[in-house]
Amino acid sequence: MTTKPKYNPEKDIPSLEGKVAIVTGASSGIGKITALELAKKGCHVFLFGRSAEKTLPVIEEIKTISKNDKVEFLEADLMDLNQVEQAADKFLERGLPLHILINNAGIMYQPFKLTKDNMESQIATNHFAHVVLTNKLLCVLEASAPSRIVNISSLLHQTTYLGGINYDTWCDEKKYNAEMQYGVSKLLNIHFTNELQKRLDQKAKDEGRECKVYVNSVHPGVVKSNLLRNQAHKLKIIDVLYNWMCIPPEHGAITQLYVSTFPEIEEKNIKGKYFVPFNSMTATSSSGANEKHWAKTWDWTQKELAAKFREDWKWTI
Repeated sequence: MTTKPKYNPEKDIPSLEGKVAIVTGASSGIGKITALELAKKGCHVFLFGRSAEKTLPVIEEIKTISKNDKVEFLEADLMDLNQVEQAADKFLERGLPLHILINNAGIMYQPFKLTKDNMESQIATNHFAHVVLTNKLLCVLEASAPSRIVNISSLLHQTTYLGGINYDTWCDEKKYNAEMQYGVSKLLNIHFTNELQKRLDQKAKDEGRECKVYVNSVHPGVVKSNLLRNQAHKLKIIDVLYNWMCIPPEHGAITQLYVSTFPEIEEKNIKGKYFVPFNSMTATSSSGANEKHWAKTWDWTQKELAAKFREDWKWTI
């Protein structure tokens, strides 16, 4: 149950002719709606995901509805960081600009599982994969500015372990709680968003220019999606409440579409902010607003990627 949005993507998104976007997790749900609405406005859209079987039919559907043939597939499993980098490299080889990166994909409340990189799957998918992708594409996002990075977080970033982020035990099955781990992954999204923006701004200042890369995070709302597909609701009342509270994907995509396309973001220099439905800036948790926590997550992220993914992995900024 929620109010209906006043923002109408069909009418309010400006022309995106000449713009290029990448959307992760776009084969269904809010990612699919986001990709469709961008394509309707003439954007060249890349759907980033692991399943060609699922994504290619979606691409054809988007092309038909939008009457836009500039819709393509970037194939990579977000649980395999080598694949993520390889897909980013394939995009860079095209020599295209990149104006919009929407880090939308995510998994939720998963049983404990380690990825190919020996990382817990929720944090690997929701945080590390998007860090690796963004880091690889940052050069073209800066060169294409004004550009936008939108990281999909959640209101549940406030529901972490008692001591906050479990930096030292995040891959320990014995100390794993699926709900808390998801909350941690969403808090990491906010830390990443804010520290990245801070560093981009400082780099621009040091170079005597204004930063035109706008990085923000979004809680899309409680959306009817496949995200909870591993949760077996034993009580019918939970299903009833879930369906009553949830918004459709068409509404769930609205806030990230607003943040990724609306001129007001650039006109008012809106950066490093957290948005909730519909299109409202609001405060994060105390940790989400703590610059020391941002920096700690930044340093920890590099350390973990160097240890588990590739020894020479470093931030490009």
